[in-house]
Amino acid sequence: MDRKNMRDVAARAGVSQATVSRVVHSPHLVKPNTRQKVAAAMEEVGYVYNTVAADFTRQKNSMIGLIIFTVRSSIHSELIEGIQEELESTRFSLVIANSRYDEATERKLIQLFRERNLSGVIVAETTDENRPELKTLQESGVPLVLTWQMAADPDFDCVGIDNHRSAYDMTKYLIGLGHERIGLIAGNFDRIERVRQRLEGYRRALEEAGIAFDPAIITRREPSPMEGKMAMSQLLALQRRPTAVFAASDALALGALAASGEYGLRVPDDISVSGFDDVDFAPFCVPPLTTVRVPGYEMGKRAVRAILDQHEWNGHGPIRLCLPTELVIRGSCAAPNR
Repeated sequence: MDRKNMRDVAARAGVSQATVSRVVHSPHLVKPNTRQKVAAAMEEVGYVYNTVAADFTRQKNSMIGLIIFTVRSSIHSELIEGIQEELESTRFSLVIANSRYDEATERKLIQLFRERNLSGVIVAETTDENRPELKTLQESGVPLVLTWQMAADPDFDCVGIDNHRSAYDMTKYLIGLGHERIGLIAGNFDRIERVRQRLEGYRRALEEAGIAFDPAIITRREPSPMEGKMAMSQLLALQRRPTAVFAASDALALGALAASGEYGLRVPDDISVSGFDDVDFAPFCVPPLTTVRVPGYEMGKRAVRAILDQHEWNGHGPIRLCLPTELVIRGSCAAPNR
């Protein structure tokens, strides 16, 4: 914004030029009624903020990048909605990159975002192998926030959930119903920290209840209904099959429900099935899915605020915000049919 336009807008709105500048560059720091007055003044004087020119002046791109594993799953829809809504009152816009669960693709995306000098990067999921790349991105001065997890590395800013505790709570609930043979369908816990945390939570609940951990009823699958169906078929083919199955995503749980029906099993009379995420289809499964509700929308909004805070307070301490999850009890789980 040139000085003449800034003076005109400030005079029309009855505020200082510094306030006008703050509305443009850091609107989250300005009271809503002041933002509205300044926005109205901008419209009256016919001012349109030139993000391209500003980016050139600042040598900084006005884009916020988001890296996710897949756009095919609905687990990130609320996260994206929260991010976009929080960005609406800022000068930033969002670019979404999909790594397709591929380590090399993910590494290229991280490098590309660093080269483009984005104003911030939000990472919904990442593999262990690319943690050094994220560290390099962070050290280059690009504000970085990890979501969906509380990373073990304390230097990473995180707006996430306690995956360990959430999986522990679900497993403990199934144990409380009387289940002792509880299968687990999860993602790649060898390479993805948040999935590993869910495995560890599941295992801790078993150990506390005196139930032996059995690798034979643990399966690793990418989170999709088809993968969940194949994993459940594998578990149901066992001579000693589980009486309950905890699918560490609702997409996997949906496939598990389908496989149970094909095997002629009634859920929850013959076998219990639970999920994780509480996506929009979970209440409409047959039967409605017991699951863990994740505050994806709030996570997205808070992640954007964390990026903006990094811009405002350079050199701040790490942001570690753990949002609460909720165990949602529906009709897909019951006491085992002995």
